[in-house]
Amino acid sequence: MNYPRLVGLLATAWVVSACGGAAIPQAQMTASEKAISAAEGGGAQGVPKAALHLKQAQDQVAEAKKLIEEEEDMERAEWILRRAEVDAELALTLARESTAKAEAAEAVEMVQLLREKLKSGGAK
Repeated sequence: MNYPRLVGLLATAWVVSACGGAAIPQAQMTASEKAISAAEGGGAQGVPKAALHLKQAQDQVAEAKKLIEEEEDMERAEWILRRAEVDAELALTLARESTAKAEAAEAVEMVQLLREKLKSGGAK
Protein backbone atom coordinates (compact mmCIF):
# COMPACT_ATOMS: atom_id res chain seq x y z
CA MET A 1 0.00 0.00 0.00
CA ASN A 2 1.28 3.47 -0.85
CA TYR A 3 0.95 5.18 2.55
CA PRO A 4 2.50 8.54 1.58
CA ARG A 5 -0.03 8.88 -1.26
CA LEU A 6 -2.90 7.88 1.05
CA VAL A 7 -1.78 10.43 3.64
CA GLY A 8 -1.58 13.07 0.90
CA LEU A 9 -5.10 12.29 -0.30
CA LEU A 10 -6.47 12.40 3.22
CA ALA A 11 -4.71 15.71 3.88
CA THR A 12 -6.15 17.15 0.67
CA ALA A 13 -9.64 15.97 1.61
CA TRP A 14 -9.26 17.55 5.04
CA VAL A 15 -8.09 20.87 3.56
CA VAL A 16 -11.00 20.94 1.10
CA SER A 17 -13.53 20.21 3.83
CA ALA A 18 -11.96 22.78 6.12
CA CYS A 19 -12.11 25.46 3.42
CA GLY A 20 -15.87 25.51 3.12
CA GLY A 21 -16.72 22.25 1.41
CA ALA A 22 -17.42 21.44 -2.17
CA ALA A 23 -16.41 23.48 -5.15
CA ILE A 24 -18.85 25.45 -7.25
CA PRO A 25 -20.81 22.89 -9.30
CA GLN A 26 -20.07 24.58 -12.64
CA ALA A 27 -20.35 21.42 -14.74
CA GLN A 28 -23.77 20.65 -13.28
CA MET A 29 -24.85 24.27 -13.81
CA THR A 30 -23.89 23.99 -17.47
CA ALA A 31 -25.72 20.66 -17.85
CA SER A 32 -28.86 22.04 -16.22
CA GLU A 33 -28.89 25.19 -18.34
CA LYS A 34 -28.30 23.13 -21.48
CA ALA A 35 -31.24 20.86 -20.61
CA ILE A 36 -33.46 23.91 -20.06
CA SER A 37 -32.45 25.35 -23.43
CA ALA A 38 -33.23 22.03 -25.11
CA ALA A 39 -36.66 21.91 -23.47
CA GLU A 40 -37.40 25.47 -24.58
CA GLY A 41 -36.23 24.65 -28.10
CA GLY A 42 -38.38 21.51 -28.07
CA GLY A 43 -41.56 23.49 -27.44
CA ALA A 44 -42.07 22.70 -23.76
CA GLN A 45 -43.74 26.08 -23.18
CA GLY A 46 -46.64 25.03 -25.42
CA VAL A 47 -47.49 21.85 -23.49
CA PRO A 48 -49.01 22.50 -20.04
CA LYS A 49 -47.37 19.58 -18.18
CA ALA A 50 -44.04 20.23 -19.90
CA ALA A 51 -44.28 23.96 -19.16
CA LEU A 52 -44.76 23.17 -15.46
CA HIS A 53 -41.59 21.06 -15.32
CA LEU A 54 -39.69 23.64 -17.35
CA LYS A 55 -40.71 26.36 -14.87
CA GLN A 56 -39.65 24.16 -11.96
CA ALA A 57 -36.25 23.61 -13.59
CA GLN A 58 -35.79 27.35 -14.14
CA ASP A 59 -36.75 28.08 -10.53
CA GLN A 60 -34.34 25.43 -9.27
CA VAL A 61 -31.46 26.90 -11.27
CA ALA A 62 -32.26 30.32 -9.81
CA GLU A 63 -32.28 28.83 -6.30
CA ALA A 64 -28.94 27.10 -6.89
CA LYS A 65 -27.41 30.31 -8.27
CA LYS A 66 -28.51 32.13 -5.12
CA LEU A 67 -26.86 29.48 -2.93
CA ILE A 68 -23.67 29.74 -4.98
CA GLU A 69 -23.62 33.56 -4.93
CA GLU A 70 -24.11 33.58 -1.17
CA GLU A 71 -21.39 30.93 -0.85
CA GLU A 72 -23.83 28.66 0.92
CA ASP A 73 -23.99 24.86 0.69
CA MET A 74 -22.40 23.93 -2.66
CA GLU A 75 -23.39 20.29 -2.29
CA ARG A 76 -27.04 21.29 -1.89
CA ALA A 77 -26.71 23.61 -4.89
CA GLU A 78 -25.39 20.72 -6.96
CA TRP A 79 -28.31 18.48 -5.98
CA ILE A 80 -30.78 21.22 -6.82
CA LEU A 81 -29.09 21.59 -10.22
CA ARG A 82 -29.32 17.85 -10.79
CA ARG A 83 -33.04 18.02 -10.06
CA ALA A 84 -33.36 20.96 -12.43
CA GLU A 85 -31.65 18.99 -15.19
CA VAL A 86 -34.03 16.07 -14.70
CA ASP A 87 -37.08 18.35 -14.67
CA ALA A 88 -35.91 20.01 -17.89
CA GLU A 89 -35.34 16.61 -19.52
CA LEU A 90 -38.83 15.55 -18.45
CA ALA A 91 -40.25 18.76 -19.93
CA LEU A 92 -38.55 18.01 -23.25
CA THR A 93 -39.82 14.42 -23.20
CA LEU A 94 -43.38 15.56 -22.51
CA ALA A 95 -43.18 18.11 -25.32
CA ARG A 96 -41.90 15.46 -27.73
CA GLU A 97 -44.62 13.06 -26.62
CA SER A 98 -47.27 15.69 -27.27
CA THR A 99 -45.87 16.36 -30.74
CA ALA A 100 -45.72 12.64 -31.53
CA LYS A 101 -49.32 12.13 -30.40
CA ALA A 102 -50.50 15.01 -32.57
CA GLU A 103 -48.62 13.66 -35.59
CA ALA A 104 -50.00 10.16 -34.99
CA ALA A 105 -53.57 11.50 -34.74
CA GLU A 106 -53.06 13.41 -38.00
CA ALA A 107 -51.74 10.28 -39.71
CA VAL A 108 -54.72 8.22 -38.51
CA GLU A 109 -57.08 10.90 -39.80
CA MET A 110 -55.37 10.89 -43.20
CA VAL A 111 -55.60 7.09 -43.41
CA GLN A 112 -59.31 7.26 -42.59
CA LEU A 113 -59.86 9.90 -45.28
CA LEU A 114 -58.00 7.77 -47.83
CA ARG A 115 -60.07 4.71 -46.90
CA GLU A 116 -63.28 6.68 -47.32
CA LYS A 117 -62.05 8.00 -50.66
CA LEU A 118 -61.20 4.48 -51.84
CA LYS A 119 -64.60 3.16 -50.72
CA SER A 120 -66.51 5.91 -52.48
CA GLY A 121 -64.34 5.65 -55.60
CA GLY A 122 -64.62 1.87 -55.69
CA ALA A 123 -68.43 1.95 -55.42
CA LYS A 124 -68.84 4.00 -58.61
